[in-house]
Amino acid sequence: MTMDRRRKAEIRALQEATGVTYLVAHRQILALAGVMQQHPQLNSFGIGVFDPRRKTAEQRRDELAAGREELAARVAVMMETAAWLRESITRIETPTASSYAVKHVMERVTGRYVTNGEFIAAALVAGYIFKYDQPNVLFGMSNWDLKRMN
Repeated sequence: MTMDRRRKAEIRALQEATGVTYLVAHRQILALAGVMQQHPQLNSFGIGVFDPRRKTAEQRRDELAAGREELAARVAVMMETAAWLRESITRIETPTASSYAVKHVMERVTGRYVTNGEFIAAALVAGYIFKYDQPNVLFGMSNWDLKRMN
């Protein structure tokens, strides 16, 4: 199957799963692909791999590749999370909110589980200012909004 056919199949699968139009599904896939290209260590775990010092280079590469595949397959979840973030948390200039902590706030409020990597990808797509704090990311999110939800 050529790359175009594979991409079209992915778009149609997302379209069917979420009920969005073909164009919207295409844009969502491109948004996640762009974030993943800009952040080559981003995967379902977060940034990098779990406990990298205890793994060989090959194990780290394999784990990262598997985590990136897993993240790429979860476009719909990531876009739902990005929409929730845009509606619920104000952007600020200083990145102080940990992705892992905010992910748990979101899970309590919405009742939906997301991985740390899915949350990070969603926040990056939503346009929050960030700073790496591996395996997490610090985001410029309003502490007032976060406290209001707790």
